[in-house]
Amino acid sequence: MAAYRMALFCMAINKVKFFDLFGFTLGPDEWRCEGMSGDIVLDKGPAATLDCLPEINWLGTLELTPTFAGQSKATVESSHPRDKKPDEQPSHFHSDKNFIALARRELYQVLEDNQTSNAKNRMNDDMLMAGIRPTPKGIWDYWDARGRNSSISMEFDTAVRTFLTPVPVTITRDAVCLHKRRYRSAALVATGVFDRVARNGVIQATGYVLTMCVRHIWIEVEGVLYELGVVRSTKTVEHTIDITLEELSMLGQLSRDNEAMLRDENPAAKHSIRERYEQATGESWDGGVRKRGQVPKNAAARLDKADHARATGKAR
Repeated sequence: MAAYRMALFCMAINKVKFFDLFGFTLGPDEWRCEGMSGDIVLDKGPAATLDCLPEINWLGTLELTPTFAGQSKATVESSHPRDKKPDEQPSHFHSDKNFIALARRELYQVLEDNQTSNAKNRMNDDMLMAGIRPTPKGIWDYWDARGRNSSISMEFDTAVRTFLTPVPVTITRDAVCLHKRRYRSAALVATGVFDRVARNGVIQATGYVLTMCVRHIWIEVEGVLYELGVVRSTKTVEHTIDITLEELSMLGQLSRDNEAMLRDENPAAKHSIRERYEQATGESWDGGVRKRGQVPKNAAARLDKADHARATGKAR
């Protein structure tokens, strides 16, 4: 059921925000679909436990398909990929990803499907004349731009309270703890809740979490919902500071930018230094001749090797 509720949460909110929760960046025009559908068809099983009464503000009708009746949802079943069964020794594919990595990959799978699936049967003459691409994204953007959108909008805070999993959290003097992982935000610090906790001990509260993505949690304080980011203790030369995962991601990006800059500048720097050496000495950087046979190991060669070892501090 948590999987169904995560899907409904994804449906309700802006997809740029949804990608951001997983640490990804999405362009505002890449996946514009946002809002709830008033009519939902769900499989039996976990979805049968959905309590419809609290969802009455957006849910108009809920249909559960009959058990073992694929024809009741033929359009869904027929779109499932079908694997051919070769006459070979049975084998299976073992992914190198864990559950969270697979969930993160599926976000990009949706982008691929929306931009590459062939939806030509949903095209009409006006869309063909307008040059609309026969993909789910192209068709959605076309009708949405004309106001042909019956989705039911929902505030982000309402979606968090409605669909995310409630979990017990503990507010300590400097952070909100969930299973010993610490979360904090500047907005929550500004409320002074941590000062009150420092005087009165700890406070037990209820938070909300996206089950497959725990880099953020949400907590309600005095009727206001706050989004918290995970914090990590990082030692510096002067003192220890706490930084959020977003800040750590920013530092990681700066590090990657510096590495890319170094890769771009290295060839020019090497060429400049070697050219200066050749101008100063009149000798080639890689000067020498190739001789047949192995390196000589006579007394003179051994003496040269010992002198080099002493000069470089490698003598034993």
